[in-house]
Amino acid sequence: MPTTATKPKRSTKSANDLPRRNGHDPPFDDNLLKKIVSQSPLMDEVYQFVRQVAPVDSTVLVTGESGTGKELIAEAIHAASERSAGPFVTINMAAVPEALVESELFGHVKGSFTGAAADRVGRFEAAKGGTIFVDEIGDLHPPSQAKLLRVLENRIVTPVGGNDDREVDVRVVAATHRPLEKMVADDDFREDLYYRLNVVRISLPPLRKRQGDIPMLVRHFVDYFCETYNRMPLDVDEELMAFLDSHPWPGNVRELRNCVESMVVLTNADMLTSDDVPPVVRKNARNPLPRFEVPDNISLAEIEETIITETLERCDGNRTRAAQKLDISVRTLQRRLARASKEVA
Repeated sequence: MPTTATKPKRSTKSANDLPRRNGHDPPFDDNLLKKIVSQSPLMDEVYQFVRQVAPVDSTVLVTGESGTGKELIAEAIHAASERSAGPFVTINMAAVPEALVESELFGHVKGSFTGAAADRVGRFEAAKGGTIFVDEIGDLHPPSQAKLLRVLENRIVTPVGGNDDREVDVRVVAATHRPLEKMVADDDFREDLYYRLNVVRISLPPLRKRQGDIPMLVRHFVDYFCETYNRMPLDVDEELMAFLDSHPWPGNVRELRNCVESMVVLTNADMLTSDDVPPVVRKNARNPLPRFEVPDNISLAEIEETIITETLERCDGNRTRAAQKLDISVRTLQRRLARASKEVA
């Protein structure tokens, strides 16, 4: 278990506590937040907080579920800060093996361990004059927590295997989806490090609480991936949009983005429908897509006519689009519709 040093005075700030330049709100380029598609009041609060936090050189802790856009917020803070001309360096603690954490963060000297064939600068030094974004800080192993605390307190790093201390001039933005307060209570995260990180806190809402944002995001991602993959523009069926809007999206915006990308890549039609929903999303649906129920005393010809007729209606009578939806040729569609009409008659 990590040890806990003397508890420093808590200094968590709200947006209203942050200093302003000349008594006015600091200048902010709203283009920096255009990557985050939203009309939610919850996200408006986040934007306002980012505008006030960006010019202040305080450490920022961004919290929220996976996929909520924590790195985008960190980028916006950096880009609107006085360090914007400096580098924006990222590191994800969940992706770094425990044995390499300190080397990645603080660098190493040649020969300090097997495979260290040359001196290497760590992420903190690489971010000199800029911002370092430490993602998934809750995954940082206990032995490394004390060393990170020293860096935050003294702005000094010591490379692995080295004896010289090196000053680092960086702003730290950390992020996590873990409940750090509970981890502190369980002795899984240093209390003093927690307070050093939790100077200014920005909490991102999950997608399911961002009312009205899902249709906007779906349209945004459809257009984006159509352009990315050189596809003709795609429409989105109302039934599909209703399904996507009601889905809980446990993976938040990242999961929605991946779902839309899959549909755009795999569809052969010019409109996305519920048939295009990836199986993994369909499987986890809170409100499953409606199943086709076959009424009693109905012939195959009547079923075929119903399917073709309803598909034509959904495609505004466009036989080419309807044929694409049914994965048949226009000629086959016309032939089957004519045959079904005769058999029903």
